[in-house]
Order: sequence, then C-alpha cells, then structure tokens
Amino acid sequence: MKKQILNAPILLFALFLCLGGHYVPTAIADDHPKGNWHLEQEDQHSIPFLETDNEGTETAGQIAAWLLLVANLPVALSILIKWINRIMPLGAELKSSLSNFNRFQKKHLMIVHYYLNPAIFGIVVWHYISSRCLSTSLPEWGLFLLVGFMTCGILIKFKLCPKAFRKAVHQLHTQPLIFVTLILVLTVGHTIID
Repeated sequence: MKKQILNAPILLFALFLCLGGHYVPTAIADDHPKGNWHLEQEDQHSIPFLETDNEGTETAGQIAAWLLLVANLPVALSILIKWINRIMPLGAELKSSLSNFNRFQKKHLMIVHYYLNPAIFGIVVWHYISSRCLSTSLPEWGLFLLVGFMTCGILIKFKLCPKAFRKAVHQLHTQPLIFVTLILVLTVGHTIID
C-alpha cells in the first residue's frame, strides 16, 4: 500500500515534466526585437471584462504568498525539528526539549495553519482572476495543485471524507514531492510571467 501511495505522486510529477514543456514557451531576451513569439506581449495581463491593463493585482499575489508563508510556518518548523531530532547527534535532554517545544508550537500555532490557509484561497482566486497571463499555463497548474492541497487539508481537519479514505488523503496532503512540485510550478510560472 505504501509503495502505491508513493507511485502516484511520482507518476504525477513525470506527467508534469512530459507535458509541462509543451505549455511553457521559451523566454526571449529583452534586447531582441518584439514579434509574435516574444514572451512579454502588450496585452498579456489584460482582463477580458475590464478595458485597462491591470498589473496592480501583484499586491494580491504578494499578500497571498506572505500569508501562505505565515500559515505554513508551523508545519515547516515541526518538520525541521523532527528532522533535527532524527539526523543530528544531540543529547537526550536537548532532543526532549526540542520535542516539547514542537508539541507546544503545534498546539498553539497549528490553528493558524488550519484556518488561515482556507481564507487565503479567496485572495489567490482574486489574484488569478484579475491578472491572468496568456503567455503560460503554469500559474493555472499551480492554482490547481494549491486547491488540491487545501481541499485535502480541509477534508482531514474537519473529517469530511469517509474514514476509509482518511489515511490516503492525509498521506497525499503530507506528500513532500507534491509540495515541492507546487512550489516549482508557482515559482517557474511567475518567473516566466515577470
């Protein structure tokens, strides 16, 4: 069963690598003359129902990025502490202190993770709708992965999925390969846009 759960993200990542190159145009240096193939086109940030070029929603994207960082800091801190306890040759007393600190921070800070992440979803959708880019589809892939991650987390936290699927959903939500893929897709997608 454990092998099957690990195979699904690997298959998803391989599919992304195979198909992702088809949708990502190559960047052209800024000193080359503009043509149909140039990455930064005049109206790529325009919104269909507004007549103005709206790059001002970068603020919404930055707000969402910073809030995602704050909301997921307790998880990153917990993973770091567990990693230090496993890998580093620390004394028993220091390991115990780190474990106690980890329990304390999870008890008091995980509420930020549970409730701020779903609230961020609205800001992310607002950012996407108001500043879509026509030059690449990577931000849409990132949005899809982010929504999937958030959905899995909500299903786990509020026990909305059947008990039989709860363990699989939890493993999917905590899968590091999918998280790394999400970060790469968002980073590369936004780098191409800028």
